[in-house]
Amino acid sequence: ARLPLFGIILLVSLANAEDFVAVNSFDGRDVLSGIFYANVKGYPVRFLPSPAHDLSIFLAKVGSNHSVLLVQSAANPVSILAESELRYSNQVELYASQGGAETNLDLAKRSGAESFIVVDSAYSDSAISAIPYAALTKSYVLLADKGNIAKITEITAGKKVTIFGYVDRQVRDGLSAANPTVIGKGEDKYEDNVEIVRMMVATYNFNRSILSDGAALEDAMASGTLPILLMGKLIPLVTYDFLKENVRQGKITGVLLIGNELITPVQDMRERIKNDLASEGVNRTLGVVIKFAQAMPSSSEKVLSLDTFGLPAYVPLLNISEVVYNRQNGKVMMGVENTGDGPLYYTSEIRIKVNGQDYRVLGRSEPALVERGGSASDEFSLDLSGISEGSVTAVSLVKFGSSKRSLDQAAVLDTALASIDYVDNSIVSVKYSKYDKANEKLLITIKNDGDGTAFVFAQVSLFDENGILTKVSAPSIRQVDQNSLLTEEFLLGLNEKELSLNKNINVSLQYGGRRGFLTKSAVYSVPLEQEEQPMQLQLILVGAAFAVGLLLVLFLLFIFLRWRKRKGE
Repeated sequence: ARLPLFGIILLVSLANAEDFVAVNSFDGRDVLSGIFYANVKGYPVRFLPSPAHDLSIFLAKVGSNHSVLLVQSAANPVSILAESELRYSNQVELYASQGGAETNLDLAKRSGAESFIVVDSAYSDSAISAIPYAALTKSYVLLADKGNIAKITEITAGKKVTIFGYVDRQVRDGLSAANPTVIGKGEDKYEDNVEIVRMMVATYNFNRSILSDGAALEDAMASGTLPILLMGKLIPLVTYDFLKENVRQGKITGVLLIGNELITPVQDMRERIKNDLASEGVNRTLGVVIKFAQAMPSSSEKVLSLDTFGLPAYVPLLNISEVVYNRQNGKVMMGVENTGDGPLYYTSEIRIKVNGQDYRVLGRSEPALVERGGSASDEFSLDLSGISEGSVTAVSLVKFGSSKRSLDQAAVLDTALASIDYVDNSIVSVKYSKYDKANEKLLITIKNDGDGTAFVFAQVSLFDENGILTKVSAPSIRQVDQNSLLTEEFLLGLNEKELSLNKNINVSLQYGGRRGFLTKSAVYSVPLEQEEQPMQLQLILVGAAFAVGLLLVLFLLFIFLRWRKRKGE
């Protein structure tokens, strides 16, 4: 009997269907994306550890007779033998990663996920915190920043979206049309982490949690079967309070500590919780299980060290760009620039000295956010009218960090306090807006109408196809020279309906005469033109169409004449 065609197709599909994910890459984004993909599909996942261990342990964990999707870095694999060794006992489909950012998006599309969790690309802590919740909800985790938000909005279109922790303003703006669920304020990684764990405990009735410092991934964390609480050698107060309250209520009975680096602070926390509850008349304690080794039946050694993959911690970078005294308004002006790969928070203290003696102390005590690639400024009033002579200097200390409550780094600038006469006379305007269909770009033309250099940050308000107004931000602050035009590009895919809803658009500008001091703003309503094909191209297309039509007519005429000739014979 012949096998029906659909049966053949089914057998071929089943033969090629993957059922296991393996990752061989030194790029942590490849490893995370492999985990996200596997958890959406419901497959087991294993990764080669870094620092590298015995390859045979990895092969034993994968096993045999699997259809393996191998996510392997094309440029930087952990092992060059992993692929060939896996092929001895498994069917292997190779995904050659050209870079972690691209892989994250490719696997998102391949996963077929209907739900996505968006985290900032700079924070591995956020990605780790999201793993269990993503596994529970079959959501894929996207590593987002202002550089890839256009692609992310395409992937998430029509799908459920959750934003976890901090993301760039451009990411928030780009996803606003999806009406995303938001978890965490994005100000402190420990507060955000507790928020998502609290949600999982309340919704899924977990009574245990993993404890980790977030510096490395381990198999128990990758599986997504337990919430992951982040901590350090100093237990964050928000984490302690959360555990204490849930132990008191009997909701959390134990934790699994990954590794032995944090044994002392965790044991101290356990005793403190026990004593605090005992003083309240509550006889409950927190059980602690420590996972510091693994056993492999195939290994000659009884106990092996844990296979972990170290994730680089995000390190913010800040530069103090200027500290000057503006005689026009009697204020000290301080500018700072974020030169790192992610956001940061900062506070400042400026110690004004006259002839080496302290005169005034100025500064900002409330942490302020500076997004990646951005700059910020502060102005502080200072009366120097009583200083007729002498050397005036400024010793500036800026404390900064990746979280609002973790300002653990500092920048210092000790310099003479230069005096300037600065009045912001900058004037800019929006002259033109145009949509380039072929390249899916919205082009905004901005003119500097003032007498000096201007700095501009642009935002565009647009209606999506459902009539919901969204804001899209420019990638960064741009410099516009005197009497010059600037064309700001927004990567946007607009369909015909969206174009019909946006015949006129609002463009918001924040601008000023010094970078970081964007104290002026304006909103312009301009018609949105559509870029037509160049006349020369149109003529070529028309000519080509005419030529094809003429050839077709001649061909049909030739066929007709041959037919008549044969008929006559």
